[in-house]
Amino acid sequence: MKTNPSRFKSLTTTCLITLIAISCSSQKDKNEIPTGDFNISIRSVVYNSDENVVDVNPIQSSESSDKLMGAVNKSGAVSKSANAVQTLDIQLANNFDFISDVQTNALEETNTLSTKASVTKKAKASEIPMGENKKYRLIFMQEGSSTPIYNALLSPGQDPQLRVAANKKYFWYALSVNDSNSAPNIDGSGNIAASDLSNRDFMYASGQIITKEENNYFDITFLRQMAAVNVTINTRGIFGDITDNSTFSIGSGSGSTFTNIIQTGTFNILKGEFTNLRETEPVKGSEMTIVDSRWGNAEKTARFYTANTATTISADNLRVRINALSITLDDGTIRNFASNTLVPIKHSDKLTLTKGTLSKTNVRLIESGIDIDGLVWARTNLVYDVKKLYGSSYNKGYSDAYRFRTNNAYAKPNLNTEFWNFGTTTPTGTDYSKTDVCYKVYPEGTWRLPQESGKPKEMSQLVNNTNRTVSITSFSDGYRHSKTWACSQKANPAYPDNNLILSYYGYRDAKGVLQQQPIGNNGTGWLLFQSNEYNPSNKNSTILHAKVNKGNFPNPIIETIGFGAGTTIRCVRMTVNN
Repeated sequence: MKTNPSRFKSLTTTCLITLIAISCSSQKDKNEIPTGDFNISIRSVVYNSDENVVDVNPIQSSESSDKLMGAVNKSGAVSKSANAVQTLDIQLANNFDFISDVQTNALEETNTLSTKASVTKKAKASEIPMGENKKYRLIFMQEGSSTPIYNALLSPGQDPQLRVAANKKYFWYALSVNDSNSAPNIDGSGNIAASDLSNRDFMYASGQIITKEENNYFDITFLRQMAAVNVTINTRGIFGDITDNSTFSIGSGSGSTFTNIIQTGTFNILKGEFTNLRETEPVKGSEMTIVDSRWGNAEKTARFYTANTATTISADNLRVRINALSITLDDGTIRNFASNTLVPIKHSDKLTLTKGTLSKTNVRLIESGIDIDGLVWARTNLVYDVKKLYGSSYNKGYSDAYRFRTNNAYAKPNLNTEFWNFGTTTPTGTDYSKTDVCYKVYPEGTWRLPQESGKPKEMSQLVNNTNRTVSITSFSDGYRHSKTWACSQKANPAYPDNNLILSYYGYRDAKGVLQQQPIGNNGTGWLLFQSNEYNPSNKNSTILHAKVNKGNFPNPIIETIGFGAGTTIRCVRMTVNN
């Protein structure tokens, strides 16, 4: 194929399409062919996909993390006496904690992404037929003219119904945004408006054909002109669904130096290049795609397309900006997080976004906790929601049944979902399997039961911390009797409580009857919270125990009680890396 250099001098070799002009009856005597117009037909419409997968610092798979032993405290030290855990790389942001990873040059149409770090997979470029439900625009211009003789919207398999003169040179251009309804159009100068390509999967093909005195055929091979970036936001660990008005961006830098790397621009089809690049708008929650129908809006992917394929992002400089994040909680209320929160994405190598590549970053948000003496406690009690089991039994990584309550603003817990029998997999279970149910809170391995069978004895630490107050607070379902320990970190405005509140909820006896729950505004009852210390042979467990007697609050103690009673659980963080 010979390209007119005055018209295509700026086209790179990667942007050229495969063009084949052949004769349907090459053996026929040309003198027998009548003069007149001849057909232009399209033999195939495909797009090129370069298969090249590089995983950079991915989130650790659950299979490998199961093999890790030891609990990691805030300083990073391993506690040999703790139960088996996975060590997740948890980072801190303003209103939440998070785990992140990035995968670069991953084309989703043909690859299964690896979950192991530093794995590179290379394969040949492949041609993928464009689906019949997709539209593209075909434009023909005769040599010497900038006015199209043909400009129409087509579907693959549809011929253009174009008849041209023989022995003429024509330039053709094909445009698509991988859409089933439309394709962009040009102005009188051959430009596509930047707004028409904003965050679109823009594909382009061009070439030339010298027509013969017979039917003329050619192939269209689209090449993507944008670099694509998937940002998956997972809110299962903060126990809510992403709202439609949440918005997200991706870029580099921090603070005032943050730069949005997602840009659009004016594309000239004659030159095959972008000019006048500018930032695109953030992607809204309503524009994102649900990853898995089981948990729906709790995990969604934003697809970004950028025309800026000349920028290199230095190591550990990629950022997801959460411009606005709101989630719908289990009780239907909305929790709003701080705007313009930057989530740093760890990547040890520089990242370069190039045409036709797909990079992926995943951000799993985790509920922040309450720091008491260096140990991070969950804000609310552990509950069990069988509707979020997503199957007949617990399946690691695919269940949200183990979760934290929305808030502490209540006096009477649910008898069958918040009071847990000792060592059982469900609140009312009787398996006594020494199960750490906190470990099952998504993402697994983030939380655990407070330690008392080993050092440090975390329940005992709480007993010895006298920086606490007591209160009796009225709510719609009664009076909550509580002990509150003052936290040592900055208050988090996304949550109603920023201190550790443990309440006197009593317990469920072996017959399923609620016992020792304070009644009225000056009640009598018990506070009981489980630790990780079980003794199946003696059928007893060590707990944090405190009493209230007609409004008097004696000091809490550590006590051993027998199995058969369902008590409340407050989890603690397995590890905090930064």
